[in-house]
Amino acid sequence: MNTDNPVNFVTDAISSCESTGLLLEEFGKHNNDPYLKINFEEKPDLSAGWLRLWKSIDGSPLDRMVYLHLSAGPALTQLLFIFGKPESTFPHMHLQLVNLPGEGLVYNIDILPRIDPIEDFEWFNRVYRQLRRPYRKATQEEQNSCAQAPANPALAVLMSPWGIASQRTDNDELLRVEPQLNEYMKHYLNLTSQSDWSSKDPSAQKQRDRKHLNLFLSDELDPRAWNGVYRVVGKKMGMQIKHIMLNPLN
Repeated sequence: MNTDNPVNFVTDAISSCESTGLLLEEFGKHNNDPYLKINFEEKPDLSAGWLRLWKSIDGSPLDRMVYLHLSAGPALTQLLFIFGKPESTFPHMHLQLVNLPGEGLVYNIDILPRIDPIEDFEWFNRVYRQLRRPYRKATQEEQNSCAQAPANPALAVLMSPWGIASQRTDNDELLRVEPQLNEYMKHYLNLTSQSDWSSKDPSAQKQRDRKHLNLFLSDELDPRAWNGVYRVVGKKMGMQIKHIMLNPLN
């Protein structure tokens, strides 16, 4: 993951996913077009970014991967979501980088829990045990802003306690935490090669996943992010982007 240019932070993660054979196929890959072209609402002839979409193929524990690249003047948002199958317990991956004016940035990475710890604590050991060391390394260094409390506890409760999320910071911090972010991504890719992510009750698991994602991507819990999207591309396009993130392909 090359963070000399922080814009590469998320796209390098995508390259890692593709090179390790995650059993995903991209829509539009053959003609090099993104799945969705995004324009400014007020200037419909001017590009504001794009959305790329991958679907799983036979044998993958995943359902889909979504990459959003959204530019609003001096601010650039890159968001990568990798979703496990909705009826399974395979975790989702969330990765984001926002480049802000004045060389500032915000970053976060997390592997989202798919079950409750009281129901199956061994699942948490399986998914998060190897993240303990990189998490401590990143968050116990006082000069890193990710050592602070989460900026939005209402949203953080839907994520894992092992998520690494910065406040507004700079590229120097991103470079410091690069090894830990690499470890998170490597661990997640290793999980895809493991078997037995089945749920005891696939129907209930699918319903839980839908509720989880509806909350996680809701306007109410993350109004600053979604209102920012709507200001750039309009409510109709913003809801289309959210629909793609919410809805399984398989």
